[in-house]
Amino acid sequence: MNRIMCPSTPFAQCEFAVSHEAPALARQFLRSTTCAEHNAHVVEDAVLLVSELVTNSVLHGGPPVVVAAECDGAALRVRVRDGSPELPVPRSAGPDAEGGRGLDLVRRISEEWGVEQTHDGKHVWFVIR
Repeated sequence: MNRIMCPSTPFAQCEFAVSHEAPALARQFLRSTTCAEHNAHVVEDAVLLVSELVTNSVLHGGPPVVVAAECDGAALRVRVRDGSPELPVPRSAGPDAEGGRGLDLVRRISEEWGVEQTHDGKHVWFVIR
């Protein structure tokens, strides 16, 4: 599939260590690489979602944890890859639960999202406009 790439912002990708610092570093990465021309209004939503997905990768996935972001001039596409072949399972979190809301947030906030298995793990991705 040929995608139209944003002339202002190139494709960006970064690998993170599986650690409790990874979500914060992924948020920082996304803020620093997101297209200000086309996606400034969705950056904080995208930062929230990438934080949730990287947290899932750290807790339930495995190395490598890689975040990729690209702008096509109309949408921000973000992908989080990890080394686990296990697909994420959305959970129902109770009101006092400390976890279990990440995939639900991705589903509610993003325009599209999905999971793709790969030969070396999986990609969880979302599109936000």
